[in-house]
Amino acid sequence: MKISFLLLAAAFVLASCIEIKSTVIVSKDGTATIEESMLMGVQLAAMMQAGGDQRDQLKGLVMDKEKAEERAQKLGEGVTVKSHEEVKTPDGKSGVKVVFAVADLTKLKYVPFEPEQEDKPATITVPMTFALSGSSLTITNPNADKKPDGDAEKPPKSADDIAMMKSQMAMMKPMFAGIHLAVEVKGANGIASSDATNLSDGTISYLDIQFDKLMENAEAFSSFLESANDWMSAATVAAKFSKAEGLKIEDKKVVTAVLK
Repeated sequence: MKISFLLLAAAFVLASCIEIKSTVIVSKDGTATIEESMLMGVQLAAMMQAGGDQRDQLKGLVMDKEKAEERAQKLGEGVTVKSHEEVKTPDGKSGVKVVFAVADLTKLKYVPFEPEQEDKPATITVPMTFALSGSSLTITNPNADKKPDGDAEKPPKSADDIAMMKSQMAMMKPMFAGIHLAVEVKGANGIASSDATNLSDGTISYLDIQFDKLMENAEAFSSFLESANDWMSAATVAAKFSKAEGLKIEDKKVVTAVLK
């Protein structure tokens, strides 16, 4: 699993404010909903309307109704599109929000939304699974400690490469301003307790990258960019950036929680 497994690769090429979020909301009756949204800043939205290369890159991020139906089928038996709507926030961001209804949580094959990349093979990710017994929820992420087979280790970057990257920090920062990527799991009525690494206000954060915060630490940010395209397990990434503000990654293969 790449550190960029949740749209980070797309964020790198879009060079503008973008927020992408996927939230699984679990109910005690064994059903669930999945809310997925993608919001663009004013400048990026204008590029989308204008067409060109940026528009082509955005096609893999923005789910139209047809893509939403296709995604519902991939999410598992009994998953349907509950709603698909265009949204706009008070600060000018605009985009799409899709809500999926999950009839049977145990049949959900959850892979957080990944962008389509033309001329590149699809990333094979083993789905996360959910089990519910009473109010006890168990979430299994087979990818947490997994590295892909057949991929040779990349040689470490030279001191000159790293120095060059650090010198480009000031130029790169505007590209990442406002980018926020998040994957969450919640209980419909809240979560009473959990052994998750990142639990706050009843929300388990599987991935939360806030570039505005991450960029405040130049060393952490440059290290993050250096590692972004390297194959790492979630556990490795979580350990390497455990003290970095603006970055949360769940490193456990199995997480348990008690629903309220």
